[in-house]
Amino acid sequence: MVNKLIIQKRLRKLSEYVKLLKLLQKEKKEKFINDPFVYGNVERYLQLAIQSVIDISNHILSEHNINGISDYRDVIEKMGQEKFLPLEFAKHIAPMAGLRNILVHEYIEVEREKLYEILENYINDFNEFGKYITKML
Repeated sequence: MVNKLIIQKRLRKLSEYVKLLKLLQKEKKEKFINDPFVYGNVERYLQLAIQSVIDISNHILSEHNINGISDYRDVIEKMGQEKFLPLEFAKHIAPMAGLRNILVHEYIEVEREKLYEILENYINDFNEFGKYITKML
């Protein structure tokens, strides 16, 4: 059985990161691109939000003794295959694992304009993920 307290704690952190990202999302695109404080905060909170999705997923899969996972993208896809998330939703959000890797390892290469667009798309995905996991608990 899944340790609900651990998952709930991580869901609260995810919610906190999403709230901060929503505040930063209100900035005009020009400020987002040119202000290192805005951009840097978005980059960091986006990384933490994605990591939260991965950590929650890893925890659920581990608690159910589900193995055969090769990378972070696999973790999210496996959540859909095992019906912890709708399969199509899991496939839709799985690429965020690649963004996490870019933010962590190749942050110099991230285009600010592209990250601005990604932020617009991922906010709702984080909320939807949280709803599915809360419902599962």
